Amino acid sequence: MTALSPSVEATSGSSSTLAPLDGRTSLFEPPGGLLMWIIVAVELLAFGVLFAFIGLLRGSEPEAFRSGQALLDDGVGLALTFTLLTSGWLVAEAVHACRQADWRGARVRYALALAVGLAFVALKTWDYAAKASAGIALGVSPFWDAYLLATGFHFIHVLLGLYMLARVGRKVGRSRFEDPETSVAGTALFWHMCDVAWFFLFPLFHLAV
Repeated sequence: MTALSPSVEATSGSSSTLAPLDGRTSLFEPPGGLLMWIIVAVELLAFGVLFAFIGLLRGSEPEAFRSGQALLDDGVGLALTFTLLTSGWLVAEAVHACRQADWRGARVRYALALAVGLAFVALKTWDYAAKASAGIALGVSPFWDAYLLATGFHFIHVLLGLYMLARVGRKVGRSRFEDPETSVAGTALFWHMCDVAWFFLFPLFHLAV
């Protein structure tokens, strides 16, 4: 596989502008790299099993879900959705900037995406703390078991995605990637997977049974 590298700013302060990201069109070289697509497909399969389990639980434990949903704040859920949507859009714009060899613009967009993504982390951490202070934990009810485990699984993916975005944002336009197409577009693909997973988690828990 061949991928073109971003510009590299030399230690002397000068920079040499190389070609933008190449983009992939082959079935075996999709944007982001085949390996990342396989990883995302496996992760989405795991999330799919989780969604199916929650759906079955909603049908078998309607009272537990109704009582649990009464304690959820839909405003917080919508705010979490908005932060992920915004961060995902910024990451997509960062990838577009990389394809145009606009390294400075890409770094700005990565920084903003990270800031908004960290807002999601802060808000979700506050949500977990509020639930814990109210005595909500694993074992309290089937609803809260599903809520804490499913959103916690998603939360781990968000933290991993933010780490990946931070590494790419720090390097883009400054140092060479071994495979810039996979690093840049692949990281964006993983981050969009977090968006997709949340779009299923939100209605499963917040929409009335």
